[in-house]
Parts: sequence; structure tokens; C-alpha cells
Amino acid sequence: MTSSVVTIRLNGKPYQIGCDAGEEVHVTKLGAEVDSVMQSLVDSIGQIGEARLLAMTALIIADRSANGTEAGASSSDDAGQDAEAAAVALEKAAARLTELASRLTTP
Repeated sequence: MTSSVVTIRLNGKPYQIGCDAGEEVHVTKLGAEVDSVMQSLVDSIGQIGEARLLAMTALIIADRSANGTEAGASSSDDAGQDAEAAAVALEKAAARLTELASRLTTP
């Protein structure tokens, strides 16, 4: 249930947004981030209408979110591959050391 209302500004226009008590600062920060993306668009392509600006802003934010998720998955995959490669290298080194040790003990 909405118990608080904050006003955010997007492209210079105020929008009243309902939120839970205690979420006002968070919602205000999110609004500022959305406005920042929108202002970058306006600086690049000009005023093309509120609906198009909002749609393009939403797509940019969604793309950033998707790329962040994919990057996180890639990092996990890369870390797993790195760990596997390290394990293989360690096994090879251990085998080589065992071979060298057996040569030292054999007359």
C-alpha cells in the first residue's frame, strides 16, 4: 500500500510517484538516474516527444541491465574456466614433480 509520494523530474517535468514509507530517497535516486539517461538522449537527439524519450530511455536502461546480467554470468563462467585451467596446470605440475622426484631417488 502506498503511504508516501515523491516528486521526480523527468525532462524538466514533475511526476508524482507513490512509494512505501522509507523508500522516498531510493525512488528519488532512481528518478534522478532515469532523468540523467533521458537528458543524455535529449542532448544527443533533441526533444523528440515525451513518449519516445521515455521509451528510448527505458530501452537503454533495460539494455544496461541485460548487459550487466550477461557480464555477471560471463564472469562466473570465466572464473569456472580459470579454476579448471588452474587445476589442470596443477595436476600437470604435480605429475612432473613426481617424475623428477623419482629420477632423483633412482640411481
